[in-house]
Amino acid sequence: MDHDLAFLEKFPQDDNELYIVYDLYTFDNLFRLLLASGFDHEDALSFILASCSLSGRVFQEKIHNLKYEELSADDALSADEAACKAQFIYDMMEIVSK
Repeated sequence: MDHDLAFLEKFPQDDNELYIVYDLYTFDNLFRLLLASGFDHEDALSFILASCSLSGRVFQEKIHNLKYEELSADDALSADEAACKAQFIYDMMEIVSK
């Protein structure tokens, strides 16, 4: 199945070209967008594990505790809004860490 992942071009990436998913909000938005793009829950999880840089908190709260199973494509933000918020959150985390 072909998935339209053009929305990912706007998500922040690290030096290894992994998408930066350090907060729960970004994880939820990205996961919902993957579901809306035709992924099922397991394929979306596999994509995130292979393509994203995750924080320990995201891994524990969303993946280890299986909270990703409760997410639905119905609640997805627009791709532009989700990418903008992900970039904003990442920028704020960068400012705080300096």
